[in-house]
Amino acid sequence: APPNNPLMKRPALGLPSDGSDVTLADIQRCYEIGRVVGDGNFAVVRECRRRGDGQSFALKVIERSKLIGREHMMQNELSLLGSLRHGRIVRLFAHHHTHTHSYLVMELVSGGDLFEAISERGKFSEAEAGLMVSDMSDALHYIHSKSIVHRDLKPENLLVGISGKNDLIFTKNIYYLGDFGLAMVVTEPVFTICGTPTYVAPEILFETGYGVAVDVWALGVILYILLCGFPPFRSRDRDQEELFQLIKEGQLHFLSPYWDPISEGEKNKNIIYAAKVRIFFQELRISIQIKAAFIASLRCYSACANC
Repeated sequence: APPNNPLMKRPALGLPSDGSDVTLADIQRCYEIGRVVGDGNFAVVRECRRRGDGQSFALKVIERSKLIGREHMMQNELSLLGSLRHGRIVRLFAHHHTHTHSYLVMELVSGGDLFEAISERGKFSEAEAGLMVSDMSDALHYIHSKSIVHRDLKPENLLVGISGKNDLIFTKNIYYLGDFGLAMVVTEPVFTICGTPTYVAPEILFETGYGVAVDVWALGVILYILLCGFPPFRSRDRDQEELFQLIKEGQLHFLSPYWDPISEGEKNKNIIYAAKVRIFFQELRISIQIKAAFIASLRCYSACANC
């Protein structure tokens, strides 16, 4: 059974949650809006508290004028994210709309995003990277079972929660998948080019049609970055065409000395194209060796792409 929805249990002081137009005064009457906890091209995310019971949420404030021509992105988030119930996917509880802004009441994840964590730390231990793989493979397995592809899996869209502390040292991070603006239901190959260049899968660039496997590719790229601090495919001159060519070629390298401390696993430079056998997400979750887990993610990508 899906987890209880705190907004369903206790309505937001009479504020409609079905998308009906309200005013900013209505929003402020129901929620105490606090500090900024995130921002992007189209939205600002603020911490908020429901005045009735003090329950904390994240309030995603979208300036609708910035979405002209991209209205489908918000509709995707409302329709798809609102239907999902999974412990590693950020919950959408309600949405309210004024004439100028949309307000999405979402689960509050207090640890920032993975991009911020990478910027601060540079790279992660194998154990920490393994937690990210486990959490995200669970989330992807769930949405893929519903024929939903995320299409924009990247550190900025992975939120970090903290499960506990020991002498002010974080004992475990929990990762949540968010931002479903580019997500869609796939019933046949998709040809629309979208995503973030560093994480885009080769079949998107080849324009041969793609499906849910592109998310698995992106997961492997994120894992690589966590372990060594830089992506597996990169242009020294930051030339996008060169980057895309490298992704198409798919030559994978574990460069020394950056990968020397990492536990040994199979290293097939052409593994992206070599896999012929389906590898399920369970292999990612139970893999002991992180290099093997990274390769497994690419195998899973390749197998899915050829299904």
